[in-house]
Amino acid sequence: MLPTHAQKRRATLTFVLLCVMAFIMYVDRTNLAVAAPTISKELGFSNTNLGMMFSAFAVAYSCFMIPGGWLSDRIGSRKAMLLYGVIWSVATIATGLVSGLVILVIARFVVGIGEAPIYPTAARMIARAIPIAQRGTAQGVMHASGRLANALAPLIVTFLILQFSWRAAFIILGVLTLVYMFAMYFILGESKKQVEAVVIEPVKAPTPVHWPTMLRKVWPAAATCFCHGWVLWFFLNWIPSFFTQRYGMDLSKTALFSTFVLLGGTVGTAVGGMLSDWRFKVTGNKLRSRRDLIIFGFLASIIGLIPLMFTQNIYICAAGLSFSFFCSELADSPLWVIGTEVSHEHSATSSACTFFGMAVAGAVSPVVIGWLLDVTGTNWMAAFSASIVVVLLGPVLAMFIKLDDEPTASVASPTTAKRAVA
Repeated sequence: MLPTHAQKRRATLTFVLLCVMAFIMYVDRTNLAVAAPTISKELGFSNTNLGMMFSAFAVAYSCFMIPGGWLSDRIGSRKAMLLYGVIWSVATIATGLVSGLVILVIARFVVGIGEAPIYPTAARMIARAIPIAQRGTAQGVMHASGRLANALAPLIVTFLILQFSWRAAFIILGVLTLVYMFAMYFILGESKKQVEAVVIEPVKAPTPVHWPTMLRKVWPAAATCFCHGWVLWFFLNWIPSFFTQRYGMDLSKTALFSTFVLLGGTVGTAVGGMLSDWRFKVTGNKLRSRRDLIIFGFLASIIGLIPLMFTQNIYICAAGLSFSFFCSELADSPLWVIGTEVSHEHSATSSACTFFGMAVAGAVSPVVIGWLLDVTGTNWMAAFSASIVVVLLGPVLAMFIKLDDEPTASVASPTTAKRAVA
């Protein structure tokens, strides 16, 4: 059945609200990395201490992603989104009130609890509103909104720190997040009423998740996500500190160079979603259209890291990092689409299981990178070399990704993609 005008309007509204939410969430996620040099100087933290703070978020992120995705499937996306938004915004406010390492680690842990199920819940909403041939683009644009926040967060957070203080920056951002999540909840509620006034759809009771089958399907994608997540968390957590420690930059210059590097990821995320949809329309093969781009993105990202081994020129290094992040992020949207295609009925749970690997990488990589920097006397080549090794594992693991409903022919008819609907 073709979607009604009200359903199309609600899908568009939902998509726009999710993009704005992704932007806000990533500002709140990246704010600590931007403020880290200032916090470290004021409170006397080492790189290992910073790694612990970054890891606290990621540990919670990995622990609560799957339970949060399951809860979203049980209670519905809109209610779940509000619940998670309240948790992360209140914890962001609390971050600005802490006075020591332990309390700061706890606050970031709670931020991770709130943010962990957000993207699986958003993926569930996209899977129910947007046709399969357009989901890669939808995921790409939404995640690009988050990556844009990564790129602009150094400028936004630095401005707030310079105008007020690092503590005020966290409080202001937390309050803005809280207001937006409530606004999003009520706006989507009104939109839902308009759709229900036109179309009455039967409500199906949720069926239990068959966990052995679910885990068997998602483990290769989850392992691939670990490799992708290692690079992502490395860029999000350590790029500002890289410019500060290696080149002795002040906060303003660090913000400008960090923004340039992270913009590469913004573009890569959007382009990756569009390219994967284009490949799907050409081949009609869901797996090939997503997996080929994942493998290419991993391998190409290494090219951008090679110059860092041979030169200290800041402009060459910044360009190489930006290119590397661009290529790495080509894999992001295809991985999210694969996550939702494992189980349409339990799409939030399946995408959460898939991206559990990324969350684990977020818990491991900050501590490992921080430890490497401390034991090597802030030798960033050791950190980049370790990341290259992890990236090389990604394409190998991606070859094990399978989807049960793939056509047997190596290349399916392009018309298959045109007939595919949500």
